[in-house]
Amino acid sequence: MRVAINHETIYRYQAETNYSIQYLRMCPISGAGQRVLSWKLASPGNLRPWTDGFGNAAHVLVVEGPHREIRIKATGEVELSDVGTPLLADIEPHPPELFLRSTRLTTADERVTRFAGGFKPAVTGNPRKGLDNLVAGIRQNVETKPGPAKPAPTASQVLERKTGGSQEQAHLFISCCRSLGVPARYVSGYLCSDSRDETAVSGHAWAEAWIEGAGWFSYDVANRMSNAKAHVRMAVGLDHLDTSPVRGLRRGAGPDDMEVSVTISDARKLKPQRDQQ
Repeated sequence: MRVAINHETIYRYQAETNYSIQYLRMCPISGAGQRVLSWKLASPGNLRPWTDGFGNAAHVLVVEGPHREIRIKATGEVELSDVGTPLLADIEPHPPELFLRSTRLTTADERVTRFAGGFKPAVTGNPRKGLDNLVAGIRQNVETKPGPAKPAPTASQVLERKTGGSQEQAHLFISCCRSLGVPARYVSGYLCSDSRDETAVSGHAWAEAWIEGAGWFSYDVANRMSNAKAHVRMAVGLDHLDTSPVRGLRRGAGPDDMEVSVTISDARKLKPQRDQQ
């Protein structure tokens, strides 16, 4: 599958500011299961690339001088493999054990530990099948609600409220995995369809769990997918805060509005149109 992605984020400030700094993770990298054919990141101000501690392609954006708006646009094409491919540890910057570490959003309290414990025999006996059962169990207990909640709830709060989007469900899955001794990490990116129809969506989130002797396998709780071929990986981390596409601060008071638009299209369908230009 070859997809064209157009991702635009716009910050509009109600009060003028003279300094903004944003940390961007809006560039995919080639690896198992995906190959970046082209990618361009456009923004105002000074844009500096770097690689973060998890190996993600990142940028620091600094905008100085009076401004009321920041417009960031990422466009490109990515080719996905025909089969879901697990990631191996020898190409990773950290050992899997790092992803047993808890964070504020993924800490397993008594509620999460008790819930995850019900899947321990299955995960111990057959990790892949057991984790599939965990995905199904979360979906039975947590109703999918599109869009991230603000402020972001903890994994325990997601289980208590019984509702959450892909971000919240991924945090709960990760929390359960870690409580069972299974390394798990958060992944941000895009969900693509085999359909040739254009689809407008916002970003997507899922999790990856480490299975000893096999590698990292993806688990998309919101869509009940296991190691599917339909994901474009952008960034990985301990939780959402490590992978947020745009995160930063500014000088000046007053609220702001953020508008996000993501369009995913079949690149093969767009190619004839480009050739005519």
